[in-house]
This record gives sequence, structure tokens and C-alpha cells, in this order.
Amino acid sequence: MRRIIKSVLAAFLVITLSFTALPITSEAAFNDLKKSGVSFNLGLGSWTAVYTRLPGVKKYQKLYAKITKFRKSGGGGSGGSSGAEYLMTIQIVFPKKMSKKMAQAFSARTTGTEFIDYIDVVACDYRTGENLITDQTEATYGHNYKEVASVQELGNGVWKKYKPQKVSWSGGDYAYYVSYAKTLKITIPAGYKYTCVGVCGNHVKDYDTLTDWNQGFTEGYTVLSDTAHVKLKNKKTTAKLCHFIRLKP
Repeated sequence: MRRIIKSVLAAFLVITLSFTALPITSEAAFNDLKKSGVSFNLGLGSWTAVYTRLPGVKKYQKLYAKITKFRKSGGGGSGGSSGAEYLMTIQIVFPKKMSKKMAQAFSARTTGTEFIDYIDVVACDYRTGENLITDQTEATYGHNYKEVASVQELGNGVWKKYKPQKVSWSGGDYAYYVSYAKTLKITIPAGYKYTCVGVCGNHVKDYDTLTDWNQGFTEGYTVLSDTAHVKLKNKKTTAKLCHFIRLKP
């Protein structure tokens, strides 16, 4: 009887190890954008509320984003049989005058000294959440890097700044900009239908912590669900943080 029990346990162990050793595809493991709860409401010419955490305050702060310029060339054909190229400019706005408490918190920081540091423009695969911004990943070729859609941040990825403001208090002041804009060049090959571009806030307000958290995604080694943009097991919060548009060839 003991010999039979040992044989059954041994067979069970072999089966378990066999299943453990099977590779898991990215699509099966993640289905990131579909299951994480991100919003698909980023559009041309209309403001979308984007929430993020900022220094100096406990609550999520509401910023606004919209696509101000949107140009597509090429593409079309039966089932997206030819590739397409997009030029897209995304603008982010701080909707109200910054409070003194928040301004003092920003002025005291050595990193993450502007509100735009807590917002990211991301591009990823609809099925897996893999990073598609090639000027971030091409130097390191992360494990998840795929030559599917090439998304480049023009102007070396530097935000253009608009509308300078200043908050003053006894013994100090803080200068900031109300609005920032960034332009992307997106090349989509024929047949690839999963390019998504989004504006995402973070549920972590310490800049150094969120940078460490998001580094793997930036370099192409992890996916969107592993970042501070996605609040795991809380789709309601993720929907406020992440706002996407889906592009097709």
C-alpha cells in the first residue's frame, strides 16, 4: 500500500514539474491593456482628465491631457495591408494655480521637481502591455522588445514648456509651467493592429520610487501591469490613471 502511495506521489510530482517548466507566452500571461482596466478615451481636440500623485498632497491630483495635432500618412488597404505613419502631439495642462503647500514640496526636492515628472506618455502593445517606444528600448533590447511598431519621442523626448507661473511665500518661491507638450512619430508595419498610445499618471508619489518601479518597462524588460501606472486589483483607480488611444495601420 505504501509503495502504491509513493508511486502516485512521484507521478504527481513529475506532472507538476512538467507544467511548471512549460513556457508562458506574454499574451497568455498578461493581456495587459484589456484586463488591467485602462481607459480608451484619449482623443483629438478634447481634454481628458488624468489623475496622478504629486508631492505635498495626499489626494490624487487631476490634470488634463489631449491630442493637439494628429496626422496619419499611408495605411489602409484590405485588413491594414499597408503600413502607416502617425505624427501626434500630446499636451498636458495643470488646470489650476498650484497651492503653496505643493509648491514648497516641489521646491524642496532634488529629483522630480516638476509636475510633468509624474506623468508619462507611453506606447505599448494592446495584448501584452510591452513598451513600444524604441528610442528608450533600442539601446538595451529588453526581453520583451519586438520590432512591431516603432514609436519615437521627437526632440530627444524633451517636453516643450508653456505659460510660466510662480508661487511665492515668506522666504521663498517656486517657478513652474502650466502646460507641457510632446510629439511622437509612430511607424506601424502592415498587419500590426495593436499599437496603443497613452497618457498615464502614477499611484506612487515619491519620484525616485516610481522611477525605480517603472524602469523595467522603460527598458523593455517588463510590461505595463508591472508599473506604477497600474493599480493592481483596483481597475477603478487604473482607469483614472491611464488613458489610451488605439492606432491602426
